[in-house]
Amino acid sequence: MWDVFRFAWFAVRTFFGVCLLILALYAALWAFVRIHSGLAPSADPDAALKRVMSYNARGSKHADGRATLVSPAARNDCSATRVAACDRH
Repeated sequence: MWDVFRFAWFAVRTFFGVCLLILALYAALWAFVRIHSGLAPSADPDAALKRVMSYNARGSKHADGRATLVSPAARNDCSATRVAACDRH
């Protein structure tokens, strides 16, 4: 009979322990983000997005900035302007 209560007490302690562990991790991450945000107050929040957009615009040959799809067959096309690049492969 006591085994049932012992198991129930173990289950309750384990449940609350896991909940407290999750809350502690959440609080630690929240504090880390707050400290990290406070250390760089002049940082641009959209810096990563701007980096990706500039990288995409540089690689594109179109005026509208959209990437083009290249078929695998087109990669093996060695025209006169690409002979030097194709010789290396």
